[in-house]
Amino acid sequence: MKQAVHAPDLVPILPLYPVAVKHDGLVFLSGVRPGTAGKRPSGFADLPEAGQARRQGYGLPDSVEGEVTADAWAVHSSLDAVLAASGSRDNQILRQHVWQRDKRFFPCYEKARASFQPKPAPSSGLGVGQVVGGPLDWIGIDAIAVVPGAHPGRPEREVMSAVYDPRLPSASHYSQAVASGELLFTAGHIPIKTTEPGKPLVQGFDDVPEEGRFLATGRSHPDSRDGPIAAQTWFVYDELRKLLAANGASMDDVLLSTVYLADVRDFPVFHRVHRHFFPNDDVALAVSGFDEVGHRGCKIEIELTAAVGGSGKRRAVKWSMPAPLGASAAVGYGSLLFYSGMVGLDAGGRLVRSSADLDGAARAVVSRLEEIETRPGFAAQCWACFEQLAVAATAAGSDLARLVKLTVYLREAADLNVFEAIRREFIADADLPALECVAVHGPGPVARAEVQFEAIGSV
Repeated sequence: MKQAVHAPDLVPILPLYPVAVKHDGLVFLSGVRPGTAGKRPSGFADLPEAGQARRQGYGLPDSVEGEVTADAWAVHSSLDAVLAASGSRDNQILRQHVWQRDKRFFPCYEKARASFQPKPAPSSGLGVGQVVGGPLDWIGIDAIAVVPGAHPGRPEREVMSAVYDPRLPSASHYSQAVASGELLFTAGHIPIKTTEPGKPLVQGFDDVPEEGRFLATGRSHPDSRDGPIAAQTWFVYDELRKLLAANGASMDDVLLSTVYLADVRDFPVFHRVHRHFFPNDDVALAVSGFDEVGHRGCKIEIELTAAVGGSGKRRAVKWSMPAPLGASAAVGYGSLLFYSGMVGLDAGGRLVRSSADLDGAARAVVSRLEEIETRPGFAAQCWACFEQLAVAATAAGSDLARLVKLTVYLREAADLNVFEAIRREFIADADLPALECVAVHGPGPVARAEVQFEAIGSV
């Protein structure tokens, strides 16, 4: 059974939602934002000495970096408070997402994070259009963590590949992989050769071995278009394959691949390489487009969730429609259910555009909401996302009331009122999951997608 966590001093992104949900020894955090209710630092002067390491003592530079550092310090203070309210702590985090309004100031964030997490969680750090919940916020976070002692099958976090692992050094302050029991979580990996001097970026087919060039044509023009994303995707998946192998796992043990693209136009080429590594289409897959991915011109970042030695225990759930991409609708493992990213498709696998593409009661509800939606098609696609998620849940022996975490990717935070109106048609207030909302230029893997749901459920 899932258990909602509420804390009066911690404000969720949307009213009514829990700050976290606990299930079977894990806690799934809603989006965490800087500061508790009524308390928020605004610059270096409001921080303890440990938070002032980048302070120069001059007003102008300190006014810039101090604001970002204060947000980073505040968001980690809030993160620690949510974890404490859930019976966990920062050295139990299995996965952490860091949403950054401007990645130019990542060094400010990293310095603050190191004070809170000397042994950091695996992370993916992405540039977003805005941090939903606080349009002036610099940093937002969500996370999954172990609740020590809550479940015999969920032991305390074990770091499998640390920051300075010589086999695959991290690009910044994060662990490459951690585990709790059989479940293994990787950081978001990017196409940077961290074992080589200068840590060069993979830029094309010439930067990967022959086995990674299977899409190369030998002609300059097509290879200059497809080569960068094809080579970067192959390199990242191959590095992840090596990381899994070093920890007793393989690509057959992967439950979920979460992919962040700098340009969703690269999705078809990414997809070809993805299926090279997962030819059986039996993992869950979520793909979205972010404002900035990695650094130095990275086109892609990928994080994996796996079950070490669990290939025989995983349960792939088929799509109820023609498969929209090379993945399962969901993959179950134990009491957890990892869904593929759900975009607004009809029963034939086509993106819906308006209420006219829906039937019956759905058309009536959505047509009213179309009057207030910011992005045309958002309401219709949001309804279709919930429908497809519900169908996949039923096929897996679950339902939407048993969602423990829901991440909503959208273009405009102003459309969250439309999302909430539709959510009430599918999920009762008493059954709300942990919620994160992310505003990006590419909510789904194709340009016409206005919204995507990424979810974790229970069975």
